Amino acid sequence: MKPSLFYTVVLTILAGLSWSIHEYRNGLIPVSDIEMMRTIPSQQQGGYYIPEFKIDKYEVTNGQYWRFDNTHTFPPEQIDYPVTGITWVEAMAYAEWAGKALPTVAEWTRAATATKKNGLLPWDAIERVPIEAEPPGNQVFRVGKYWRDQTPLGVMDMAGNAWEWTADTLRLPDGQLAAIVKGGFTFKDGKLIFSGIEQADTVAVTSRSPVIGFRCIRRK
Repeated sequence: MKPSLFYTVVLTILAGLSWSIHEYRNGLIPVSDIEMMRTIPSQQQGGYYIPEFKIDKYEVTNGQYWRFDNTHTFPPEQIDYPVTGITWVEAMAYAEWAGKALPTVAEWTRAATATKKNGLLPWDAIERVPIEAEPPGNQVFRVGKYWRDQTPLGVMDMAGNAWEWTADTLRLPDGQLAAIVKGGFTFKDGKLIFSGIEQADTVAVTSRSPVIGFRCIRRK
């Protein structure tokens, strides 16, 4: 290869990489782009079968959600933070618009625990040392900030950051329809603590919380 051609190829690769980073940082990655999803293998567990599916590597960001609803507002520096303050109904609508769906609790848990062959789960290795909220009171961060909060198959923020709506619903004692949320930080004494993936909560589907967001899956 001629030196001039070699340099052209290298510059082209670097330019493509720089643009990819620019797209991510500015929330411009297509919401249907499978490159930003991770494949979760099927699982047979007792009499229950979970088919293979793809799940978003990151929680849906403010920038991505804005492309669905341009009335959504957020501080410019939080374009790559998880979108929060979204009701379950709105999360379902976004997922449908993007050609995806919200995961069931079983699918979410499968994504959090799936490993490569002979792989290990990282959760016990995550230090449960409390994290200072930054700025004080803010309980969500840029998606993927804590690289240790990553499954063996590369799904980020399943033990921390925003809690995530799932597709599973139930009726509360007062008759309200509620959905199960998974995976967010636990807030205690002004500190944030990584949650165990087994932890869950139920929240009315009409609720808007500054600590609840979502991610999507695509089934075959």
